[in-house]
Formats: sequence, C-alpha cells, structure tokens
Amino acid sequence: MNSFKWLDHLSSFGMDAVLLAIGILFLTQKVTGWTILYLLIVVLCFFLPFQNLLSIHSGAKPASRTDFLLAFFNITFGIIILIWPDQFMKFMHVFYGWWMLGHAILMLINFYVYLVDQLPNAIGQLFSGIVSLIIGFFMITGQNISIKTEILSIIAGIYFILYGLMGFVMHLLYLLKKQNPKFRSLSLSSPILLSAFLPIHFYISIKNLKLNEQLQENSVDDENDLHVYIYLKGKGPEMFGHTDIGYKGTIWSYGNHDPAARHLLGTYGDGVLIRANEKLFLKESIGTDGKTIVGYGIHLTDAQKAVLEKRLEALMARAVPWKCAAQIAMEKGEDASSCKDYASRVYKETHCDMFKFESGKFRTYFIASTNCVMIADELIRNRDLNLIDLNGLITPGAYLSFLNTEYLKKNTPVYSRIFYEKGINEPVIDPVPEH
Repeated sequence: MNSFKWLDHLSSFGMDAVLLAIGILFLTQKVTGWTILYLLIVVLCFFLPFQNLLSIHSGAKPASRTDFLLAFFNITFGIIILIWPDQFMKFMHVFYGWWMLGHAILMLINFYVYLVDQLPNAIGQLFSGIVSLIIGFFMITGQNISIKTEILSIIAGIYFILYGLMGFVMHLLYLLKKQNPKFRSLSLSSPILLSAFLPIHFYISIKNLKLNEQLQENSVDDENDLHVYIYLKGKGPEMFGHTDIGYKGTIWSYGNHDPAARHLLGTYGDGVLIRANEKLFLKESIGTDGKTIVGYGIHLTDAQKAVLEKRLEALMARAVPWKCAAQIAMEKGEDASSCKDYASRVYKETHCDMFKFESGKFRTYFIASTNCVMIADELIRNRDLNLIDLNGLITPGAYLSFLNTEYLKKNTPVYSRIFYEKGINEPVIDPVPEH
C-alpha cells in the first residue's frame, strides 16, 4: 500500500470521526454543538486573514483586492460576534435562510434542466427546491427563535453525521485493505450552492506549483496517454474554473459556448462540446486572457484505454454537429473577422468540430450541475477506470489538487506535469489541417 496514500486516508479518517462527533453533539447537546461552532468561527475569522496575508507577504500567492476585502470582512465579523455573542444565532438563522433560498433557486433551475433534457430524478429536484424554499423563508421571516434553532440543529446534525459516517466507512475499508471499486461512487455531495459559487475548491498558487517543476525534467509526455488540463489565472474567479480532457492528440472541451443560447449571465444555456486538435487548441487558449494551463499526463493500461474509448464513443453517439458564426460565414466565403465570440475565435484558430446534444445529459449547460467537470467525470472519474479518487464537491480545483499530489509521489499513473503559458512551452504547431 502506498504510504502517502495510507497517510492521506488516515488523516481523512480522523477528520470524518470529528465531523461525526460534531453531528451527534448537534442532535444531543445542541448548546454544546453551537458553542463549539461559535468558537471555531471566531478563531477562523482571525486566523484565515492572517494566513492569507502572510502568504501574500511571502510571495506564495499574488495579492488581489478580493483578498483584502475578504480579510476586512472576516475580521470585522469576528469582532462583531465577539462583542455581541448573543447575535450569533440570529446571524446563523438569516445566513442559513438566504443560503436555502439560493439553494432552492438552483434546484428549481435544475428541475427545469432535468425536465427538458429528460433526465431521471426531476421530481426529486423539484421536491428539494420547494422544501428549501419553505425552510429559507421560515428562517428569514419566522419569529420563533427556539424552533428555528431546533430545525437548524437537526439539519446540521444529520448532515454532519451522514457526511462523517460515509467518509468514515470509506476510509476504514481502505485502511483495512478491503477497498472495493463499486464503493467509489458512494459519496454525500456537498451542497450544490458551493459548486455554483466556489469554483475553486481550494487555492494552490501557480508559484507554489512551479517550485517542484524540475521533477518533470525526466518525464516523457506521450500523446497516446490521457491528459487532464486545468485552466488557471493568477487572480479572479477563473483561477481554477475549467477542465478539459486530451487523448491521442484530440482535446474535448465542454461549455456554454453558443452566445445565442446563453442565459442567466452565462451560467445557463445550450451545452457545446468542442473536439479539436490538442496542440492547436492549447496554443489558442494560452494566447488569450493571460491564462496558464497545467497539463497532467496520466498513463493508461490497454484495458483502461479501451474503457475510455468506449466512453468517448458513447458520448459522441449522442452528439449532433453544430456550427458557430465563424464557421457559417467561412463556409459561405464571407469575412468572419466580425465573429468574435469564444466559439468563433476557437474555430478560426483550430478548425475544430463542435457539437450539441439533442437530449439527455449535457444537452443543457448549467454551472451548478452540468458543467465542464461533469464531462471529465463522465469520461475518467468512474469505477471502470479507477483513476481519480475524489468524493464530495468536485471542481477543477479538486482535480488540480489530486493530480498534483499524485504527480509529486512516486509510482503513480500521473507521470508528467507541464505548464503552458504565452511564450513558455507553447506547443509546436504543424500547418493548420484542412477542414
């Protein structure tokens, strides 16, 4: 058993035990549970800004206005609940109420997506949305504080117990060497609201990643293997906001790329799958918006390649060709210089193929559910391949952390890591292929 892997599971085992204990406290000794949570929040309000600002001062991460605003907010909130601790529960009621209203909106949108795309469990999405709506309004407008606290304690207790217990069992099976691939899909997802508003599961600075870049010097990057590409920006919400899959010189990229079918500030619309020459696509991507791409090479066995190819075939069997504005113009012999949307820019540089889905999963893109990470999950995070060991909230940042940890270990399938930036490791491009 890999010693690093063993230690990872052992530490997670301990954390799950703590979550389980906190959940039990919320159900049996709610005053103690809320007191512990209050103290933890006070400590975090002062510790996290200090840690963040220390990282900026040491050069471990770039400074941004968001960092300072968050530090100011955290410290201010910490001071307020220290001076007026009796306001803490009122704040929790209002905060959770608005959280549930946000969750309700996302679940109701999901219900519509599931209904239109003919996906299973649409009624479940509707039921969850209605219940969340009722709880949210009650938490914000209800006058009975004791009932609100009781409801919140029960919800928190059940969630922490289920989350801790499920992780506890999973890690125990691993530590006892009784891991079974069929259990890999067993997980309690984190709240959908997190996946909508926290695209970065956690932060790993580009500078810190490059500290061990010399480890890749002896790596051989074989295009016949799998590549997972994580798109980063030094600051802002796009830091770890996108994931693509590359295999045998072709890249698959999914997003809300049809400007005529884009709604809700770009968070909802028709899903578009891009299939492009891997090198051409990477070169176009690093040439815009100042993005850095981290590519991880993952060695596949022949059996794993067969599974991946079968999944790709199943995905493409449901896809129908779609043409962006630039492709339509160029095929008519017209000037496409005025076509400046993302899909058109990519097409002009790569002559890629683009697809939509007439029904089923991926027909509709929604940032909180059917997004770029879901395509990656569809292709590579499954028990048949047994490559990506992640549970709970899965974001591009979670993929980045897992792959980087595996890369820094020895004897894992993740054998290479390459940074692509403007002027650095730009792919050598052959003439643009005829389309």
